[in-house]
Amino acid sequence: MEHVCSLMGKFDACVATTGFAGRELYELRKRLDQPGNRDFLCVGSMGHASSIAMGVALGKPSKHVYVLDGDGAMLMHMGAIPQIGCRDIPNLKHILFNNESHDSVGGQPTVAASIDIPTVVKACGYKYVGVASTPDEIAREMEIIKNTDGPVFLEIKVNRSTRKDLGRPKETPKSNKERFIQFLDS
Repeated sequence: MEHVCSLMGKFDACVATTGFAGRELYELRKRLDQPGNRDFLCVGSMGHASSIAMGVALGKPSKHVYVLDGDGAMLMHMGAIPQIGCRDIPNLKHILFNNESHDSVGGQPTVAASIDIPTVVKACGYKYVGVASTPDEIAREMEIIKNTDGPVFLEIKVNRSTRKDLGRPKETPKSNKERFIQFLDS
């Protein structure tokens, strides 16, 4: 996640799925002394990050909007994928961190190992679909999706390796929403 975030623009918005992805993003911003106001953390709303990001991207076409998603969350609400894919949303950048598990709630396996998610996403109408697992591949793919009209998708294969002491956001969801709206309007 740190590598991905370092390759985004400072005026880009992020919508992070619930669980470890949102918690890692929150902690990363604190550690790097970066403002968290450009991040919307989907606390308690597993699977809705892509739908929320679609609405943000449609409402704020001048901003690149990144979805930071997990395989469990994405699979939970796969109906969002064709809804996004059938629309012309040039500023939507969907990134999937795929560890083939519901890591945030105990590590149960998802079906992500049994299906070809990039092929499904491409069939649903995303304009570009990439896959990466190494830092060099991530950098190459991020450059492509930053410069390609969306919706675009990048699956990053990751290991299950989240720290047990991962912090939690200190702000309330309402405060997070209000700060994010102010960022979008600035």
